Amino acid sequence: MLIYLRLLGTAFFWGGTFIAGRIVSREMDPYSAAFLRFAIASFFLLTTIRMREGYLPPLKRQQIIPIILLGLTGIFAYNVLFFKGLHTVHAGRASLIIALNPIAISIGAALFFKEKLTLFKGIGILLSFLGAGVVISYGDLGNIFHMPISGGELFIFGFVIYWGS
Repeated sequence: MLIYLRLLGTAFFWGGTFIAGRIVSREMDPYSAAFLRFAIASFFLLTTIRMREGYLPPLKRQQIIPIILLGLTGIFAYNVLFFKGLHTVHAGRASLIIALNPIAISIGAALFFKEKLTLFKGIGILLSFLGAGVVISYGDLGNIFHMPISGGELFIFGFVIYWGS
C-alpha cells in the first residue's frame, strides 16, 4: 500500500511541476526562477540530510569543482531551459515532450558510458519514440513534419537532452 501512495504522490508532484512552472515562467525571468527552484530544493535536501544523518558530510577538495560544474550545467541550465520553454509552451505539451526522456537517457548511457544498446532496448526506444510522436502529433505522425516548432519547444527538447546527458 505504501508503494502506491508513493507513486501517487510522485505523479501528483511531477504533474504539478509543469503547471507550476508555466505559472512561474510568466511571473519571473527563467534565471531567477531556476535559481529559486534550485535554492529551495537545496535547502530542503540539506535539511533532510542534516536531520537524518545528524551532520552534513564534508566535501573532499577534488569534489568541489565537479560539483560546482554539475550544479551549473546539470541543474541550473536544465531549470533555465525548463522555465524558458514553459514561458511559451503549454504545460501539457511540455510534459508530452518530456516523454522522450527514456530515449535521451538510453542514448546518453550508450554514448557516455558505453552501455550496450541491445535489440530489446532498441525496440523500447523505438516504441517510446513512436508513442511520444503519436501523442505530440495528435495521432498523425505525418503532422510532425508539418507542425511548426516554436523556440519554447526547442528549449523543452534541450531540457530532455540535459536530462539524458
